[in-house]
Amino acid sequence: MQILLRYARYALPVVFFGYAAVFNVEYARFPEPTEVPLDASALKGALTARLDNVYRQSLPHRDSAIGLIGALRYLTVGEGRKGVVAGHDGWLFTAEEVREAPQDISRSLDRIARVRDRLEAVGAELVIVPVPGKLDVHVAESNPETAAGIVRLYDGFLAGLKLRGVAVLDARAVLRAEAREGLAFFRTDTHWTPGGARAVARGLATSGVIPLGTTTFAVTTVTVAQFTGDLVSFVTNENFASLAGLRPEIAAPYTAAAEGPGSGNLDIFAETAPGATLLIGTSYSANPAWSFAEALKLALGRDVLNLAVEGEGPARPMLDYLASPYFRDAPPAVVIWEFPVRYLSDPTIWGDQGPVQSDA
Repeated sequence: MQILLRYARYALPVVFFGYAAVFNVEYARFPEPTEVPLDASALKGALTARLDNVYRQSLPHRDSAIGLIGALRYLTVGEGRKGVVAGHDGWLFTAEEVREAPQDISRSLDRIARVRDRLEAVGAELVIVPVPGKLDVHVAESNPETAAGIVRLYDGFLAGLKLRGVAVLDARAVLRAEAREGLAFFRTDTHWTPGGARAVARGLATSGVIPLGTTTFAVTTVTVAQFTGDLVSFVTNENFASLAGLRPEIAAPYTAAAEGPGSGNLDIFAETAPGATLLIGTSYSANPAWSFAEALKLALGRDVLNLAVEGEGPARPMLDYLASPYFRDAPPAVVIWEFPVRYLSDPTIWGDQGPVQSDA
């Protein structure tokens, strides 16, 4: 069986490239004599452009072939492309969680402490909600050794924040408890489920870190969404996901609107009132499909203004907020900073900010 798998790993790409070669011979049309430039470099350019056109327009089965090969590779050898780690029974994990963990995260910890100091200077409290690795929560769905690095990174991050006196929730403990009952993260997506987000919000409410409010909310369930997990694209495409045994994900998002006069939702960097409760972070907070901001409203009894941004990492949205007139003109009471720990292994997490400065 091992021999079969070893050969399959190499045979599948050979089949695909063989198909591509045959198709190219059949469909590629070289330039006519009247189209051939006299200059050799121009000739090379003409041929390159022609072949590029073949791949882009004349290879109708290219995407299907790539998707099929990916699905078959996953079925036979349990692997995807670079960027994904395959777990057990259809579970996928982002390869960002298995990047080499930095030996020293003090630079990031010091910068977070600077952010805390700057918020405290205007009477605001910072609370960190570290998002653990999916490998660190659904440990049984993969090789435990694979999770070792992200586990140590979370441990070091939590300990470093506490050492610096930064308020922090142990979100991993909450999510692991949720995982024992169901899904804290989606099987084929990077993100937590609405259930996982709700568990974290409730954990924050019961931690006593943030005083509870008395605001009541009207909850409206949004249409249930079925979607292809973001990690599936590292294996195959959505047309062949079911062939690979990668089922669609289902999310049941909801909204929570404050009841009473003058209530309403505020968009990012809309006018904010002094003393507000803010949520800043990544797509775990920004994407309405996970309903994290809504879960926080219900658990804390506070209206929460969601300033999280997708695709920017955890640092940039915070730095942008601190540099904005909204922070200067209407300081908040509480800032909840959702912070995926896997970003600590990204050397570009703080952008081009350089050394830690006193203004964060």
